[in-house]
Amino acid sequence: MSLLAATEFGNYATAAAASQRSDLALNYECLSLEIALFAKDGVDIMLKYTWLEEPSGMVNKTVLAQQKKEETH
Repeated sequence: MSLLAATEFGNYATAAAASQRSDLALNYECLSLEIALFAKDGVDIMLKYTWLEEPSGMVNKTVLAQQKKEETH
């Protein structure tokens, strides 16, 4: 799904850049927004059914240092 969304973003960006009409460029931007919302909905569904894992976050180094300190004592 993300590959399709990325492809469509690229297609609309190319079309907007090549278009001489400003009204068409605005339409392409609106379509790009709709694709982004569609892709977000897809990711939300995949996260809900655990078809996709959430990316790992930052490790809290302060907590890790405290845990290591407690283990050594």
